[in-house]
Amino acid sequence: MSELDNIELRSEKVRNIIGQIPPKIIRIGITIIFFIIAGMLTGTYFFKYEYTIKTTATIEQQGNSTIIEISIPANEIGKVKQGQKVILNFNNVPNLYNEQIKTEIQTIPKKIEISKNEGYYLAVIKLSGKIKTERDKALDILGRITINVEIITDKISFFDRMIAPFKDLISRKG
Repeated sequence: MSELDNIELRSEKVRNIIGQIPPKIIRIGITIIFFIIAGMLTGTYFFKYEYTIKTTATIEQQGNSTIIEISIPANEIGKVKQGQKVILNFNNVPNLYNEQIKTEIQTIPKKIEISKNEGYYLAVIKLSGKIKTERDKALDILGRITINVEIITDKISFFDRMIAPFKDLISRKG
């Protein structure tokens, strides 16, 4: 071996540079991570999305009108207001995939109904005349059928969605 291949690092400064990560890089990395997390938390407060309640409804035609009874879960009733959009999906009915009817909540029920260990409010929507889907298909409802429903509530931020259970817990104790 030649002397050039046998390099010994005897200088303390050289050993410190090679053996440690420079503190400036660590501080910059921590600062960048902090700003990314702070930006994400800020975004969860300001950016809002539409919150939907997914449930079921029964639909029945009585004479010239259609009666829709929506089962709203008892813990979700605080988010439901008169005039909110309701989308009736017929995806669970064979041969009616992607067919839907849009309507709105007419009245907010006041009474909780309990059955099969479930508590729910029963909202009733009455539509007069023949009903048509969004694709302009006329429906003639024979009997009573169960369909899927989405109730579109107000826009809510992800931050509020995360904090809501804690607010409810505090308000119950107080």
